[in-house]
Amino acid sequence: MPEQYLALLKSLALRPSRSIAHNLEPIVVALQNAGYVTCGPEGWIATAAGCAMIQEDRGRWQAGAAASS
Repeated sequence: MPEQYLALLKSLALRPSRSIAHNLEPIVVALQNAGYVTCGPEGWIATAAGCAMIQEDRGRWQAGAAASS
């Protein structure tokens, strides 16, 4: 997943947003189509699948950091 997508996904996991900047709409649509975000009563928010993707990325980052030590 591109870093920009992951950054937006992490942001929506931490804090739902009622509005999305126009230039981020294509990323949100791609994340929604993949099942990683949804728009609910609180606004745009990461789904369980989106949170799992964040955890996977965190695990890869930690494994990479441990391997380089």
